[in-house]
Amino acid sequence: MTRTAIQLVHRLQKMSLPRLFLLSISFSVVTTEIIIGAMGVFLKGEISYDYLLTGFLASLCVAALISSVLIFFLNLQRLDEDALRTSEERWKFALEGSGDGVWDWNLQTGEVFFSQRCKEILGYDEADYESRILSWESTIYPDDFHRVMTELRAHLDGNTDSYSNEHRAQYKDGNWKWLLTRGKVISRDANGKALRMIGTQTDISQRKQAEEAIQLAALVFENGSEGMVVTAADGTIVAINPSFTLLTGYTPEEVIGKNPRILQSGRQDAMFYQAMWSNLIATGHWEGEIWNRRKNGEIYAEWLSINSIFNSDGSVNRRVALFSDITKRKQSEELIWKQANFDPLTGLPNRSMFRDRLEQAVKQSRRAGLPLALMFIDLDRFKEINDTLGHEVGDALLVDAAQRLSHCVRNTDTVARLGGDEFTVILGDFDDYDSAERIAQTILNSLAQPFQLGAEKSQISASIGITFYPKDATGLDDLLKNADQAMYAAKDKGRNAYCCFTPSMQDAILNRIQLTADLREALADNQFQVYYQPVVDITTGVIGKAEALIRWHHPMRGLINPDDFIVLAEETGLIIDIGAWVLRTACSQVNVWRNQGQLSLRIAVNVSARQFHDVHFIDTVRGVLAETGLPPEALELEITEGMMMHNMEHTIAIIRTLRELGVQISEDDFGTGYSSLNYLKQFPIHTLKIDKSFIRDIGSDSDDAALVIAIIAMAKSLHLSIVAEGVETEEQLAFLRAQGCTQCQGFLFAKPMPEQEFGAFLAAPRKD
Repeated sequence: MTRTAIQLVHRLQKMSLPRLFLLSISFSVVTTEIIIGAMGVFLKGEISYDYLLTGFLASLCVAALISSVLIFFLNLQRLDEDALRTSEERWKFALEGSGDGVWDWNLQTGEVFFSQRCKEILGYDEADYESRILSWESTIYPDDFHRVMTELRAHLDGNTDSYSNEHRAQYKDGNWKWLLTRGKVISRDANGKALRMIGTQTDISQRKQAEEAIQLAALVFENGSEGMVVTAADGTIVAINPSFTLLTGYTPEEVIGKNPRILQSGRQDAMFYQAMWSNLIATGHWEGEIWNRRKNGEIYAEWLSINSIFNSDGSVNRRVALFSDITKRKQSEELIWKQANFDPLTGLPNRSMFRDRLEQAVKQSRRAGLPLALMFIDLDRFKEINDTLGHEVGDALLVDAAQRLSHCVRNTDTVARLGGDEFTVILGDFDDYDSAERIAQTILNSLAQPFQLGAEKSQISASIGITFYPKDATGLDDLLKNADQAMYAAKDKGRNAYCCFTPSMQDAILNRIQLTADLREALADNQFQVYYQPVVDITTGVIGKAEALIRWHHPMRGLINPDDFIVLAEETGLIIDIGAWVLRTACSQVNVWRNQGQLSLRIAVNVSARQFHDVHFIDTVRGVLAETGLPPEALELEITEGMMMHNMEHTIAIIRTLRELGVQISEDDFGTGYSSLNYLKQFPIHTLKIDKSFIRDIGSDSDDAALVIAIIAMAKSLHLSIVAEGVETEEQLAFLRAQGCTQCQGFLFAKPMPEQEFGAFLAAPRKD
């Protein structure tokens, strides 16, 4: 081919299909006109026939050749476009099959082709989507819009090779979905302006959720307050978090690749760890308390939870352990438990622990078939030492006496302080009744030795009552009663003696019978009187409450201590009628004072266990309120820890009923019984009263001070009011004020008073 022909072919290949078609028509028209013109010249006789025929044939050949070439290129271009269309359909089909949507954007016309998958991704049907694509920018999440458009414009302007962007787009239902949009400009004009852009759209919501979950897990791992450690299946540490280092002192470099046993304190034996691993292997989980050792050697308590992560075949992939330091909580619980079960002054088991020990000793005695001895010990004339030398000297004597008692018995025996100067001793596992008497004599000899109390020396004696299980009694209460009666028999013998219980000891019983008869007459003969002791708000000086206290003026014996007849009234059931009388009298009187101007005054009334659990108690309270006209919120009923722990479900039900009436509930003598936070949370009470035995020594006894601080903090955490009983000194008051206790009661403010004296006390002006 000539150079001219080759150039012509190249130009024809570059022509578009419409231009090739027009060129073909033009050649046909020109050829036709040439033939028609030649025929006209021939008819005029201007050219010969041979010349005409030769020209005609030449024109036809040229026209045919040109037409063939044009038709060839027309067909060739059509085949190229068909191939391109087929190629596009194939890659679009491939992308659709992989879950990606396909879009094709004609930037000249603004038209966008969206594949079916594109529409499905955002949940639009055909009609919805056709209207949506006119404003596709509106589907972009507002916070992502600027970034999307900036990156898109950069590619359209030719600044990037391709376009790829992750952003949120809106579902048809208004929710948002993460999309990955990728594309590329495939056609530009001579000036570089984008003409056509195609791309894909992928739903990456699940991937984003997974990434967020991983990021969240990483944040929790790095910032969690609990220590975390990840181990391989063989127990080798593979990762720890910063809290692990904070709690144990070990850095990642020091523990990764090692076994967690480097933390073991030695407090738990091999059996403990065998049980732990047996449970972990069987269930994939273990949780509990464990003692470990920090890098500096300090032993601490932790709450540990271990979970296993399994492979698809069921084998262990990783184990993840979370732990927190519970040492302070354990110490606090131990302190509260100790104060609840041990006498804070002497360190001996208190009444609650003594009863538990006695119950266990009786069971052991029954199993072993050996007798058990119970001693009740009362120090003779101890009250005289308290009154003459003071309570501090008396307390020192009690501490010394407790130590002497402990030295007189075996380690397996129990010495307990029931309160005041009353002690008990439980002797078990002996087969000779005389041995109990020998121990009693040893105790008497020990206590008879002089007590060095600072600069003072003092001597006391003791009276001991002894009873035996099962010879004298089998029940705990009967054993205690027998030992008590035997102790009074020893006092009747002149003190500094011991007596064993005998059935003939009836004097105490007769006295109790006589006192019971007198108690029945006392209510009918108006021998009882209610005294009132104020509860003061120490921040304002306002008397917001008064506690009602019963007093018995016996016509022959004079004023009888409530401790001497309340227990008897409880045992005989007379406390129900006596308690109702106190409640009615106190409510009526306080209502009088409220009507006289003491509008905020409330009355606190003690409720005994038998009274509280009486089936008519709620009706009695409801009736007294209706009869006296006292608003329910002005009445506060005080119950003890022991009452709350007896038949807990019934107790909680009664308290809730009283609360529904509007009556306030307080727990009296808190700290002397169970004092359990777990139990306390179950009771819907309003107020805690700290027992006076703890207030008395807060200035000199760090344990008492710590317990009072713990009780106040616990009450605040439970949103309970708190009252400190037995406040007698300014030092005690200052301590309580510093700890945030706002309500106090005790001789520092006023002693219990009859109604007329208390009424005058209320009316008298006072300083804040």
